[in-house]
Amino acid sequence: MTSNCKRVHAGPYIVDRACYTDPEIFDQEVERIFEKSWVFIAQASELAEIGDYRTALIGRQPVIAIRGEDGEIRVFFNSCRHKATMLLTEKQGNCQKIRCPYHHWQYDTEGNLKSIPRYEAYGGALDMTRLGLVQVPRMGEVFGLVFASLDPDAQPLDRYIGDALPYLKDVALYLGEDMTTIGTYDYVYDGNWKLLMENTVDDYHAEYLHDYAFVQRAKVFGMEDSGGFMSEEGSHFSVELGRHGAFDQHDDKRTLVTQKVRSRRVYLNVFPSLIALYNPVWDVTGLRIMIPEAVDRTRVINYVLAPKSADSERIRLIGERFHYSWGPGGRAGVDDIHVFAQIQKGLQAKAGGKIIISRGHETPGPNGGPTEDHAVRAFWSGWREFMGDIAEPADGQTIDASMEQAYAEN
Repeated sequence: MTSNCKRVHAGPYIVDRACYTDPEIFDQEVERIFEKSWVFIAQASELAEIGDYRTALIGRQPVIAIRGEDGEIRVFFNSCRHKATMLLTEKQGNCQKIRCPYHHWQYDTEGNLKSIPRYEAYGGALDMTRLGLVQVPRMGEVFGLVFASLDPDAQPLDRYIGDALPYLKDVALYLGEDMTTIGTYDYVYDGNWKLLMENTVDDYHAEYLHDYAFVQRAKVFGMEDSGGFMSEEGSHFSVELGRHGAFDQHDDKRTLVTQKVRSRRVYLNVFPSLIALYNPVWDVTGLRIMIPEAVDRTRVINYVLAPKSADSERIRLIGERFHYSWGPGGRAGVDDIHVFAQIQKGLQAKAGGKIIISRGHETPGPNGGPTEDHAVRAFWSGWREFMGDIAEPADGQTIDASMEQAYAEN
């Protein structure tokens, strides 16, 4: 696939501003990344009963995940076979049949076309058995997380997630237990979708942008020390996982669930648009899904998860802590949303220089220190993989040559 877009630097050490601001590059991202990779669609507890459904987008294409009468989960394009009308418009719900609002063509939960008003007018030239809803080419499930891909040749889901699978398991099967969705909510920020993906595994900013938030959170939840990442005991890593990446922290803390335990916090990016959050210290796990709406506008869907065994009081506390920490009005969330808008405005200075992602370049292997850019570089590795000829080849780009370009004032 070729493009008329100007070729850009996209790692390993520097990134062109156009990657965040060029509408043509954004359109190519939708086509080449979101409509070619595996994208998160739903959490299994949302589809527990026959007829339960969740609507979603893969790139710009609307889809429905629904549990059929036979108990199977399928993902269909959310589009009637008659005049293309979107069939289901609610985010989620339950239906025993899928009826088009336009002409009332009706499908069952397995996607079969069951009835057409005034069918006889077609004069027998229309075969209903061949006009069922069109399934998305690929659907897969890992640890209760449902993904889909528009690419019929996409590699198997477990291979796509690869080295990130153990991290994703820690989130999806918290303390070895199946999870249930206790709430979802959306918000929109004024910035490119990649800003939040990078920010999640960038611990460099935490003690500066969120210094007040961490102190206040420690007081509210009765946590030891200041509540900041950098002051806590243990080992911290920025981890490169192929095209995915994580901030992985092991430490000894008194958690809110158990006595003294060995806890592990993970902030995981599954390329391109799923963020999985796992923090036993706060007894919180969650998911974030990026929905790019424009080059400078992103919708975020937050999933708050709880173990299936959780009682009502624990569920209440989990929801409260998630919102307090990661919600759009939470202590850290509001900082991030505000700074994303500032970054997007600053990116409009086209001659302002390159974006620098070279921290920790001298650290060998996939694991870097807590403020190093290993996981950020992993994200851009995935970006280059899917964007092809739009990205300058990474091979042969030395740190010295990259930094010379970063020093230039254009």
